[in-house]
Amino acid sequence: MRLGQTITEIRKERNMTQEDFARIFHVTRQTVSNWEKEKNYPDLETLIFMSEEFHISLDVMLKEDTKMVKKLNKEIKFSKRFKKNIMLGLSMTLILLLLGLTGWGVVWHNTKNSLEAKFEAGVESNGFQFDEQLGYYKKMSGQDSYFTLPNQSMPEYFDFTLHFHNMVLDYYTIEDGKNIQIRWSEGKEDGKPEHTLSVRDEQGAYEYTLGKEQERELCETNVTIREILTEGEIIFEDVYE
Repeated sequence: MRLGQTITEIRKERNMTQEDFARIFHVTRQTVSNWEKEKNYPDLETLIFMSEEFHISLDVMLKEDTKMVKKLNKEIKFSKRFKKNIMLGLSMTLILLLLGLTGWGVVWHNTKNSLEAKFEAGVESNGFQFDEQLGYYKKMSGQDSYFTLPNQSMPEYFDFTLHFHNMVLDYYTIEDGKNIQIRWSEGKEDGKPEHTLSVRDEQGAYEYTLGKEQERELCETNVTIREILTEGEIIFEDVYE
């Protein structure tokens, strides 16, 4: 008996219309009609569902229907190939991921060693000393004047960054009764460090930043500030570049 006839008999034995049968398997009435007329066939998943729903083995349902058996064999083979390809794809993806992480690890480790070694060498050659209490490097430049550097270390492995996060150099001094701070940071355009010159109150709180014209006027009248700006740029490049 062919599958279309088997489906028809199953349905009629249970006094079901094609609409009733279709609702069980979440298909349209026309789909059931096409199954029974053998214009097309249910897929393997639907056949298994049908077998379980009506307690009929697949052997009985497919008996003598060689066309349907061939179709199912193709589906099974395709399914096996598909699963095999999926597993192969996942394996290749995992291998590439591991290779990528290994490669990144080598780059990160080498960069970490290079940056931290250069920073430590720059700190030492420029005469900075680590202040355990304050937690940063300090270099005195006069009675009330000094440079500071943050204690730098490479960002964590999965930060995916190949440079320090806080690349700054600060200088503090008192000029004409004003607390002056100069900060050098990484330049955005030509790679050279940028700087800002600001005034702070007696408690060290920020008050305002000098504009370019104000800074130029200060440098014209204050040789020390002009020299510090040059020295700070050299230190920054020596430590970070």
